[in-house]
Amino acid sequence: MTEQQRVPAFCTQCRSRCGCEVLVEDGAIVGVEPMPGHPSGKTLCPKGKAVTELVYHKDRLTQPLRRTSPKGAKVPTWEPISWDAAMSEIAGHMGRIRDAHGTEQVAFSVTTPSGTHMSDCISWVERFIRAYGSPNTIYGTEICNWHKDFVSRLTYGSDIGTPDFAHTDCVLLWGHNPAATWLARSIEVQKAMRRGVKMIVVDPRPTLYARRAECWLKVRPGTDQALALGLANLMLKSGRFDVAFVREWTNAAFLVRDDTGAYLRQSDVDPQGDAAVIMAAGSGDDSLLAFDTAGPGQWRADPTKATLMARNQVSTATGDIPCRTALQIFAEAAAEYPPARVAEITGIPEEQLQKAADILADSASVAYYAWNGVGQSATASQTDRAISILYGLTGSYGRAGGNIPGGAARFNDIAGHDLLTDAQRDKALGLDTRPIGPGKLGWVTARDVYDAVLTQKPYPIRALISFGGNILAAQPDPAKAREAFEKLEFHVHTDFFLNATAEYADIVLPVATSWEREGLRPGFDVSLEGMRKVQLRPAIIPPIGESRSDTDIVLDLAQRLGLADVMFDCDADKGHAHILAPSGVELEELKANPEGITLPDSVKLSAYLENGFATPTKRLEIYSEQLLQSGYDPVPTLDAGALPANTDTAYPLRLSSAKTITYCHSQGRNIASLRRLTPDPVLELSLETAEAYGIALHDWVEISTKAGRFIARAKPTKDLAPDAVFAQHGWAVSNSDDAPNPDGNRMATNFNQAISTDHRDPISGSIPLRCSWCDIRKI
Repeated sequence: MTEQQRVPAFCTQCRSRCGCEVLVEDGAIVGVEPMPGHPSGKTLCPKGKAVTELVYHKDRLTQPLRRTSPKGAKVPTWEPISWDAAMSEIAGHMGRIRDAHGTEQVAFSVTTPSGTHMSDCISWVERFIRAYGSPNTIYGTEICNWHKDFVSRLTYGSDIGTPDFAHTDCVLLWGHNPAATWLARSIEVQKAMRRGVKMIVVDPRPTLYARRAECWLKVRPGTDQALALGLANLMLKSGRFDVAFVREWTNAAFLVRDDTGAYLRQSDVDPQGDAAVIMAAGSGDDSLLAFDTAGPGQWRADPTKATLMARNQVSTATGDIPCRTALQIFAEAAAEYPPARVAEITGIPEEQLQKAADILADSASVAYYAWNGVGQSATASQTDRAISILYGLTGSYGRAGGNIPGGAARFNDIAGHDLLTDAQRDKALGLDTRPIGPGKLGWVTARDVYDAVLTQKPYPIRALISFGGNILAAQPDPAKAREAFEKLEFHVHTDFFLNATAEYADIVLPVATSWEREGLRPGFDVSLEGMRKVQLRPAIIPPIGESRSDTDIVLDLAQRLGLADVMFDCDADKGHAHILAPSGVELEELKANPEGITLPDSVKLSAYLENGFATPTKRLEIYSEQLLQSGYDPVPTLDAGALPANTDTAYPLRLSSAKTITYCHSQGRNIASLRRLTPDPVLELSLETAEAYGIALHDWVEISTKAGRFIARAKPTKDLAPDAVFAQHGWAVSNSDDAPNPDGNRMATNFNQAISTDHRDPISGSIPLRCSWCDIRKI
């Protein structure tokens, strides 16, 4: 008998990154078990338990392939080629386009590190893209993490932070269901619940936590911004917010000119005027002025809210300048949403709104999280702003029991943001219409790439290099995508399997799973304690067949394209050592301790007390001059026309979507154990709607919108609103023998083919994946 080895590791198949032990016999993985002592190792989800099915799947790509059939062929054909031939051909096309046309004419596509094995390779891939010089990467960030990680910086100066659920008095889950998407975080929420904390859940579906919440706000899809403004209005009207924090650590009292919308500066007024200089907000003539202070940089001893919410006339030599405080401007925007109007828009009863506001006001600390549920709408950016400002009123950001930004130690980022020149960055597709959106970091939308391929404006996209992902199943506009793919001069796809997108590539490269390569994780953001854990997972087994890691692929290409000098000499160890350098953790120490090491320091609480917030004013920004200067509303006002209104009675139902623990994006449909759990796509609908349409459990249903249609199995569900239905994205086909196939469409189950991209968030480019209109019929 062979002795079984237990190798410490962590799973990368979703954001949870669960600590685990991999069981190995005779050089093969035979199972995986939780590692309870690990911050995220209490349990494993079905995806994590299916490791052997994935690694040893009969359909794994094991050698590079070159297309031998025309693009768009019903059944594409391939021939095996060597790695050297494949990489020479790829580097040759990339070098040719770079030299003849410019690197911007090669676009890239990178799958999400939050829900795929790309987690450990993403920084290497991004560094290579920027070293090459392309500002065009389809990243999907505008329908995923952009709002919580980047729009939040317009308010906090940092991302949403890590919720300190271990010490909070109130848990707020807003459009986020960790039971389905982040198992380790779900366990932290459950621990908090056992302590007896209050919980508010904002979700249109009766999720596990919605049913258990002290206050469940069953919001209509796409109306979250009105809800956030309405809750803020209740807190401001009653004066039940953290006045001291708002007064001292936000820009609430800063004066804003009514005529220009800019902050009132020292250069605007008579030195003997009615305002006093805030020293921390600038110096000299550029100093910002605040209303009703006791002196330069000082606040009144009695911080009443009245001085924060006032109008003022500032006298100058040339006349008075009408001004309002930043908080007053926001308060006036929020006042447009009194309880009755919010109830009408969101479907939430007034008494529930008041209950939620009371819980937020009465809780000593609040920890929250918001993700896809609010990030997939045409108002996603200002919705995040409204939620962030509402949260700022609680005074919890950065404090114990709140959301804490930063890590337990400093690490270097090797994603290479400094490698892309300003001139190249300015060429990002869509940046001209969304100047502070994801394009600023080189992350563009799929639609903008398709349009550039098809119209050759503002310049042609000639090649697409895709690292994982399955754009045809995961993004809207699949018909336009197929048309664009057929017109590309060159297309490369790296993946575990041949998927719908890979079938259009000229060369397909076989990628090693995370179990077959090394992976560095500097902090596990499941909790503040988890942020202290640093782990270097070893390769559990050698790569299957000829597969290689994404890191090895980009290092090989970098060498061939003459980029080794900016890719750490194409030595992964040098790159990892650079990441770790500021923390004091040695790479060799991690290699000797595969279970990881725990840092001696903790995530710093209330760090703003020392350096303020990382915003232009050094304060949490209720009013954003950054947004104003880019042509956007500086406070999250909500135009009624931006709400998802039904303009066509032929589509009477709100169409939204939700994730399942079984799958992540388009992955896993070929894994037998997962398919047994969820064999077909599901459409949740209320019991009342099912009865009205004559639909029973498991009936096949066709869902149609103005943009397209798809099919799913019906799941009548208690406590859903009668006017809303919820689908699942990521499906391309169904394996059920009885699945109907309208018009012979093999993408019949693809939810995204029914979503229009015509109406997009003006800041980020997000699209209404969670708030469209549809009709349904039993097939």
